Amino acid sequence: MGLAAAGVAAAQPPSAHASKLPFLDAGWEALGGGPADLVFPEEFLGEWEVTSVLVRVEMPLGEGAVPNPASVRRAEREDLDRPTRYRVAFVRNGGGKVVYDRRYYDGTMSFDNRIQWNINDPNILTVNMPSMSVRTRVTRRSEELPAEDRIETSEYVESVFENGGVGEAPRVKASQCFTKYKWRSEQAALRDQGPAIVATQVVSDYLTPYDGEQQYLMAMNKPYAQYTYRMAFRRPSLNASATAPS
Repeated sequence: MGLAAAGVAAAQPPSAHASKLPFLDAGWEALGGGPADLVFPEEFLGEWEVTSVLVRVEMPLGEGAVPNPASVRRAEREDLDRPTRYRVAFVRNGGGKVVYDRRYYDGTMSFDNRIQWNINDPNILTVNMPSMSVRTRVTRRSEELPAEDRIETSEYVESVFENGGVGEAPRVKASQCFTKYKWRSEQAALRDQGPAIVATQVVSDYLTPYDGEQQYLMAMNKPYAQYTYRMAFRRPSLNASATAPS
């Protein structure tokens, strides 16, 4: 999910990692990293089936500023307006707070033992695959509750892709994931067989100095690509009953 996902150079806070120790969590926040992890309402706890639709793809700086324009064009051609479905989970961390389970994966690929992540030290996640490894680091996050049934979250993520080839330099990607959630009771969702949670998510990709210092400076911390998703969350049992043949 792009909860997904997911992963900036718009701001470079001091290097810091959230910790299972409360005083270190407070230190992370004092250094400007924001909360030690995103904390969600009790209503989010458990497993969800998500239907996600990519509704908009933009290149604010023009195609010439995109390091890999073919990937953006592929998203426009193959992913735009096509629903995808997957499952996510929210769990309690060591402090009893509801957080997104970044290690949970329910899809077509087997990720058993490939994802390294500590729920009580959540800023680093590593995925090891046969052809490459990806290491993501959250550099800054924030969240707001503008209303009793809404939450807005933001995370800036640095991702390092290593192919493992001799002499190949790692590729660095900087992203922001900004999500607006709105939720209602599961009883209300059950009455009309609709989603309990809906969300709009914008994933913005930024240039880094690894893309060339001149291009990086010319971008002036503006994203070179933005992907907007609409998402609906249903409990797996509710979704199964809603789609079961009569």
